[in-house]
Amino acid sequence: MLLLTGGTGFLGGSFYLDAVRNGTAADCLLLIRGADEDACRARLAKNLSRAMDRASAEAAAKLCGILPGDLQSLATSTDPRLDAVTHIAHIAADTSFDSRDSVWQINVDGTLALAARARRMPKLQRFLHIGTAFCCGEAPHLEMVHEATPPGPDAPHIAEYTRSKAAAEHALKAAFPELPLVVARPSIVVGHTTLGVRPSASIFWFFRLLDHTGVLPAEKDGFIDIVPVDWVSARLHDLLRKPDLKHALYHVSAGLGSRTTWDDFAAAFAAEGHDGGTRPYTCFDPKGPEGWRPFDAAFKAKFPKRDVLNRTMAVGARKYHRFVNQDIAFDNARLLAEGFAPPPAFKNYLKVCLDSQRATIAEQFVDDAAAFEFDEALTPATAAA
Repeated sequence: MLLLTGGTGFLGGSFYLDAVRNGTAADCLLLIRGADEDACRARLAKNLSRAMDRASAEAAAKLCGILPGDLQSLATSTDPRLDAVTHIAHIAADTSFDSRDSVWQINVDGTLALAARARRMPKLQRFLHIGTAFCCGEAPHLEMVHEATPPGPDAPHIAEYTRSKAAAEHALKAAFPELPLVVARPSIVVGHTTLGVRPSASIFWFFRLLDHTGVLPAEKDGFIDIVPVDWVSARLHDLLRKPDLKHALYHVSAGLGSRTTWDDFAAAFAAEGHDGGTRPYTCFDPKGPEGWRPFDAAFKAKFPKRDVLNRTMAVGARKYHRFVNQDIAFDNARLLAEGFAPPPAFKNYLKVCLDSQRATIAEQFVDDAAAFEFDEALTPATAAA
């Protein structure tokens, strides 16, 4: 039996749909927050309906086992199905960029609670923990980052999310050395190769905004590591099931072969006729004497209305621009050496993403809005106003 956390999220939902398609959904036990099993299945079906019609989503949601609760509740759960678990895919996470308590409660405390219960699972063969490639911190620049132990607690990070994921890896290694642990670190997960941004427009709004404003806080000869969710979820299944993995840590990333240079990024948007693109991009250094003024000016020119939505979007864009400023990609040689399929380049599925949802940048931003300040005032209706 496979215990899956995070099945009502973007990546976790894609992972579960892969199980539906390959006929293993009935062997899945999904940990989902909800008052009872019916409420949990309704949450799962709602998430899956972003990738398929409602009837198919409801049917898919009925195939798996459901364990109502959260990560912390596992410590006191007496459900006998947990003792039959052979594999764990721990995808649940709080991806907020804010310094809110839930980031640490879910990403660190919750992970350790799951690990403590996993220690008592007599049939457990593999515990696949999903981290993030950006647990490397903010320091690397213009590098191909290789798999390594995350930096310590004093390392600079752009977001509490990445800091907490680094802490979770350290804590797992220190407290549970006996677990059959494999860590997978996805890079920037954006879109789906056939569904585009129907399942989620998370981060894609920012790429459109970057092209729209035409300012880039990076080196012109730099690059970015982008991968589609369906490729990532398929590789997680591979890492979960292959019995003879050579390593216990893998980047699930674009790597050298599929990373996106900024020239390729701009050319891809131009080739698709992205509305309002401002090219060639103007590069600036946010740590230089002008600071963020080039971005602020370009943003205000394109989004002149100073309402809550636009102010929140500006906050979010600055955060993502700090990741862009690193100009890094993540080596995936370990993953490819296992014989797994390589990732597609972002430019090869950009058209699908642009064609899949006729929404404004601001409307697409709402998928990410909860990760940033001012979010309490934001709803889809706000974006449409």
